[in-house]
Amino acid sequence: MKSLTSALALIAVLGLLTYTNPKMDEYDQFINQRIIERTRKAQDPLEGMIGSVLGGFAAKLLARQTLRKDYLFFSTYDTALGEKHIRSIGILNHFFLTEDQVFHGESPQIP
Repeated sequence: MKSLTSALALIAVLGLLTYTNPKMDEYDQFINQRIIERTRKAQDPLEGMIGSVLGGFAAKLLARQTLRKDYLFFSTYDTALGEKHIRSIGILNHFFLTEDQVFHGESPQIP
């Protein structure tokens, strides 16, 4: 009985992970939100205004430059803009940045 309960719990968790694996549209919204947050913190009011107006366009451009790898229970997203990268993992309808050279300046290059 204990093994049946464990198996059912495992199936439920894997089903939840599969169901909440974010899609590309959700990544686009995530990038758009990051751009808006970044421009709100801008010192220059003009930069903030331009960022909020062009944020959606920039997010669409970044999403087109993104390679999504779907692993059924989670996905990885690798966005490249020249030598700059945004790498993140999408799981449970959330995104976790693992490398962010675009929004936070230079970070060490990953070979």
